[in-house]
Amino acid sequence: MKQKKHIFIPVLLSISIMPLEFIAELVFALIDLARMTIIVSIPAFLIVLLAQKLNQYIREKSSLSWILAAFSTTFLVLLPIVFILYLVPFWAGYAASPLVSEQAPATMQLTLIDYAMAVIATISKNLLSALLFAVMLMPFLFFAAFAEEKIRERFKLPAIANTFIATFLTTALAWIIILFVFPWVVPAIFWKLYWGPI
Repeated sequence: MKQKKHIFIPVLLSISIMPLEFIAELVFALIDLARMTIIVSIPAFLIVLLAQKLNQYIREKSSLSWILAAFSTTFLVLLPIVFILYLVPFWAGYAASPLVSEQAPATMQLTLIDYAMAVIATISKNLLSALLFAVMLMPFLFFAAFAEEKIRERFKLPAIANTFIATFLTTALAWIIILFVFPWVVPAIFWKLYWGPI
């Protein structure tokens, strides 16, 4: 009987420790989520401020609906970002290559048609990538607009504070979806940006 008690006590201790380990892991996961959200939401907030000005200009100069104006703004903001992200690795690789100053053999030299086709393919690829990413961001844009409206009605904060809080909440939602629902999204975005077909 005493032997059974000695076996039973460690089992009880392990069972009592398990909830504490789960709580600790949950707390650390929430801290990591908050840290990643802050890191991403700050540059996202600056981009949103620029996008708001662009959206206001588009709506003043055109008769587009709110959805079309928002989509056009998202596409125009994403377009230079996509081009920069796509071209920076090529530029860095070209600058670091020891063969930059050497002339290629005649059989490997590119013609004007080759350069033109490369430029057309790059522009087409990045246009389609920006278009796809703009479509993917539209649900988050709707959530951000809804959150900003509710925050403005409830707390009566300055407009810039409403925008930052809505951006923070939208970034947190995006991280939750990426980490727990669709973890393949980030690799898919990189694949589409650099290796995906036109």
